[in-house]
Amino acid sequence: MTTVDHASQSVVALFVRVPIPGRVKTRLAAAIGERQACALYQAMVADVLAAIRASGLPLFLFHDDRGDGALPAAWVEAAVRVFPQSGGDIGERMAAAFAVCFAEGIDQAMLVGSDIPALDAAMLGAAAGAQAAHDVVLAPTFDGGYCLIALRRDRYRSEIFREVPWSSGRVLAETLQLCGRHDLDVRLLPTLGDIDTVDDLRKYADHPVPQAVATNRALREIVKEWVRS
Repeated sequence: MTTVDHASQSVVALFVRVPIPGRVKTRLAAAIGERQACALYQAMVADVLAAIRASGLPLFLFHDDRGDGALPAAWVEAAVRVFPQSGGDIGERMAAAFAVCFAEGIDQAMLVGSDIPALDAAMLGAAAGAQAAHDVVLAPTFDGGYCLIALRRDRYRSEIFREVPWSSGRVLAETLQLCGRHDLDVRLLPTLGDIDTVDDLRKYADHPVPQAVATNRALREIVKEWVRS
């Protein structure tokens, strides 16, 4: 098993869902169908994994497998460590993931979303570099949330994940307020787009990013389906 140099590297923590139609990207599935939504999700995960691999940062994979479906082997093979997600809402699960990373002796960890086609190695590297000078590093999303949060063990405060109105347009603003309340210095990275709804998908289709090879391939298949229907 690959080892992690705690003193010199950040670890990327990635949340994934077991890719079963009907369990992933449900809002998107309502518009494009469960099978296509699942295929698009797997493509986006593939692109995020490619970005992490290109960054050279080690990966800790956190999954939601309930025992009714196996994680894709490629996802498991890409990770240094694999853990089940724990906790209730997304805030509890994120706090638990950071607790796991820091309990492993990791000094710096960043949690990233699995549905961000524009996330690339340069962004991951920028986040890792900013951690030396900042307590919290965030990459906002256009819907008022964030798709990357990087924290240091010596300045970690789980309170920034509590009482946040998740799945709302106030996630980033409330998180920034909590960071200020706990005297945490924040660095904001460029804003990226996630794909949760068909409107998000249309916006991405208007401005696809070249490095998201798998996502763009899946998008072309979806467009073919729309044309045929």
